[in-house]
Amino acid sequence: MPIEAAKQFHALHIEPRIGAPIGASEAEVEALERKLGFQLPQAYRDYLLWMGRDCDGIFRGSAWFIDCIFSNHGMLRDLLEEEEVEYQLKDSHVVFFSHQGYMAAWFEAEAAVPDPECWFMTDGVSEPRPAGRFSEFLLNDMNGLAGVL
Repeated sequence: MPIEAAKQFHALHIEPRIGAPIGASEAEVEALERKLGFQLPQAYRDYLLWMGRDCDGIFRGSAWFIDCIFSNHGMLRDLLEEEEVEYQLKDSHVVFFSHQGYMAAWFEAEAAVPDPECWFMTDGVSEPRPAGRFSEFLLNDMNGLAGVL
């Protein structure tokens, strides 16, 4: 399982402080896939089932959750426009993370790989940059935030 390292890190360093995460249901993930019109990569599906509704957990204050996907997409579109970045944001891009309108991360769902490569954009930057696989991005963000709990 691609996100196993993140799950282990959470169990050791985060759960003792703030408790177990709250996941989305299988029905919610399937409904999201129907609305998107494509299947989500396995690593991201696993994340949603594990933490997709954990709004008061480690990612509190950022938009990492199942209900944020469509608003994140719009936010990234606005950010790219504001920064005058010529990047073709497609409907098949899943913007799984955003933070306060000035940063976002996403992957291409059409690639049909279990743990997709991600891209990251923040204001003041002239183009998106590679951000590693979804499982790596997840673990890195979690690790960075765990120190401030």
